[in-house]
Amino acid sequence: VVFNFLSKLFYEETNARRAVDRGYVQVLLTIYVDWHRHDSRHRYMLIRRGVLQCIKSIASIKLGRKAFIDANGMKILYHTSQECLAVRTLDPLVNTSSLIMRKCFPKNRLPLPTIKSAFHFQLPVIPASGPVAQLYNLPPDVDDVVDVSDDNDDAETELEIETENDDDKDQNFKNDDIETDINKLKHTQELGRPLEDLKMYEQFFPELSENFQECDLVSKEPWPFVPDANLGGPIVVPTAGEE
Repeated sequence: VVFNFLSKLFYEETNARRAVDRGYVQVLLTIYVDWHRHDSRHRYMLIRRGVLQCIKSIASIKLGRKAFIDANGMKILYHTSQECLAVRTLDPLVNTSSLIMRKCFPKNRLPLPTIKSAFHFQLPVIPASGPVAQLYNLPPDVDDVVDVSDDNDDAETELEIETENDDDKDQNFKNDDIETDINKLKHTQELGRPLEDLKMYEQFFPELSENFQECDLVSKEPWPFVPDANLGGPIVVPTAGEE
């Protein structure tokens, strides 16, 4: 609960800058590595995830990402994530670590002097204004690659916050449309013909109409043994005839 509260506080830019100035990034990474080494049975996964949430909140600003890289955080989270891949219950830790590494990884400029293709095709109609016209009107030696990697940081942060909130809602959501009554889920086989049509087969299948509960098929008293008169003679075993 404490780490979740701290992660919410660190979303504010002022608190995140203060955490970076006081060296909390290195402290949080040390705490996470310590829990990762000693929590061998993975009983305190929520605490470890709370520490990662704090690091993720601090990494929402450019100064926090720089402090994370300087503290060797990329290597630490990469190796700890590799060790967590074998355990399915630690997937939240791997996902959060991946988000932090993706956010803090330096965005390098494309090693190209221009965004134009090496193959040139003449358009049938070139508009008089717009981005296409501006691109065609540029001189060949002008660098037209624009680096806007840091302009979308705020939008990415807001998108990640909304995605995280949606994930929490999905975990707490209970689908009421799912039927839980087993009797209703069982398939009931309907008869293709009515029972009245079976009366024509009563002479062949008396078990369809007779009530066998009235018959004493199993008697509790043993039946007396009555020797058969035909069994009184000698027993003749047939053998091969004599030649």
